[in-house]
Amino acid sequence: MKPAKHSYHYDIAKSYVKDKDKAITTFIHTSLDKTIGMFAYTGLPETIPAKELENILQAYGHTIIAEHNGSLYALSGNFSGEEDVYGNARFYTVANAALKLSKTYEIGKDCVLVKNDFHTVGLLPVIMKYGALMLDTELTLNTIAILSRVTMLISAPDDKTKRSADVFLKHITDGDFSIIGENGFFDGIRLQTADTGNKYVTSIVELMQYYKASFLNEIGLQANFNMKRERLVKDEVLMNIDSLFPFIDEMYTSRLEAVQAINEMFDLSISIDYAGVWKTAHEQNDKAAMLSETDNSACPEDAPDAPNAPITPHEPVKSDEQVEDYDIVEDVQKALPDGKDANSDDSTSNVDSAISEADEAGEGEPVNPEDEDKEKKEA
Repeated sequence: MKPAKHSYHYDIAKSYVKDKDKAITTFIHTSLDKTIGMFAYTGLPETIPAKELENILQAYGHTIIAEHNGSLYALSGNFSGEEDVYGNARFYTVANAALKLSKTYEIGKDCVLVKNDFHTVGLLPVIMKYGALMLDTELTLNTIAILSRVTMLISAPDDKTKRSADVFLKHITDGDFSIIGENGFFDGIRLQTADTGNKYVTSIVELMQYYKASFLNEIGLQANFNMKRERLVKDEVLMNIDSLFPFIDEMYTSRLEAVQAINEMFDLSISIDYAGVWKTAHEQNDKAAMLSETDNSACPEDAPDAPNAPITPHEPVKSDEQVEDYDIVEDVQKALPDGKDANSDDSTSNVDSAISEADEAGEGEPVNPEDEDKEKKEA
């Protein structure tokens, strides 16, 4: 037997856009469905499903792990009683009809308090905030989309002209050609161009993109919004990665501290780690940080390219003629008696004459093989 097919109606689907209460409820539930897999637990008791624990923490911001009838449960309730020196509650009151439980626990003695974050805010306020912003923006965009169908307004002075206009528009809507055979129709109707608000579409779409990207960044997911209306370079894409992790890292730290306290109080071995895309993002960020440290360590302070490396002066480069003259002077220096300097005034004339004789004799000039063959042929 085939299962019955579901019947969908446009009016029901439209209510998810027009009915704000239904729309915001759907947005909250779908957002929590995305974030509920943010962390992965191992070693939890069967009476504490990981998704139920995360749902309580993200929606309400806090819960306690306590023992009842020999089993551990994640129980939601409210803070009560006295506070410690820092203003933190010392007691937690629970009322659970399914367990027929109504009890006040002392935190740290009878139970372990698990926080979503330090101030027990949870994710629900953030989700509701951006849900309201995006819902209003979607309604505005939907209104502009509907009004864009009305490119002009037609007014008729009497019923006969109105009926002719209705017939004409029906034929056009059905894809048929229509012929107007009355002069009164042209003389009676008036066309007025309507302002459909198309000039605001781009701004509304950019605003929606900004809200969605900001919301995803709040829950630790990378999403870029381009307000430049240009191509984004790599540095611009990666510049906001550091802003993704602080809140998510605080959520992880709060859970890790609670897990350690649970293991100590109830002799368990629960562990926690990031999961899904959040784990991938942290691994990529850690890898990039390691590569950056490796690049910095590969450039010591005394390296030539290091910013603080000492600058060594370079000797001026000699030309070929200067090198040749230097070789001749060096030969003259070897021929002079000990104690004489080829660069002294007394030896200058000797050096000049030696250089002249070398030039006349063609010493130091390279011999071209072609010129040598030519001379042999002429001889």
